[in-house]
Amino acid sequence: MIDLKRILVATDFSKHSQVALQYAAAFSKAFSAEVVLCHVLEKPDFLSQLPPVAEGYFPPNLPEIQEKHARVQCEQVLAAAGLSQARVLLVHGNPSAEIAKAAGEEDVDLLIVGTHGRGALAHILLGSVAEKIVRSAPCPVLTVRSGEHEFVTP
Repeated sequence: MIDLKRILVATDFSKHSQVALQYAAAFSKAFSAEVVLCHVLEKPDFLSQLPPVAEGYFPPNLPEIQEKHARVQCEQVLAAAGLSQARVLLVHGNPSAEIAKAAGEEDVDLLIVGTHGRGALAHILLGSVAEKIVRSAPCPVLTVRSGEHEFVTP
C-alpha cells in the first residue's frame, strides 16, 4: 500500500498549478499527509540590475519585495484550497532544478506539478519544466494537466 506522508506541490500561481494544488489537497486528505507548497523565485534579469534611468527603475530590494509578495500569494492559494496546515517553501533559481532539489531536501513521497499544454513546436523549442522535473526528481511525480474537466474534491 502506498503511504504518503509529505507531498510537495509546485506553484507558479497559474491555472495549471491551481489544479495541481487541488490534487494535493485531495491526496493530503486521503492520506493525512503534510503539504509543502513550493514556489521558485527566478533571479532578476540583467536589466533590473542597472541603475535607475527615468521611469524604468527597479528598487534595490526587489528580491525581498518579490519574496514577500510570493509568500502572501502562497498563503492565499493554500487558504482557498482549504490547506491551513500546509507549509510554504520559497526557493531561488531555476524552477525545474530547484523543485527537484526541494523534493529531495524535504524528503517528500510525492511531487505534484501542473503542466502547460503547449503545442509540439513550442515544446521542442522551449522544453517543459514539468518534463525536466520528472526526469530529475528523487521521488514519484504526478503531472496534472488542466483542461475542460476541472478536478472537484468530493
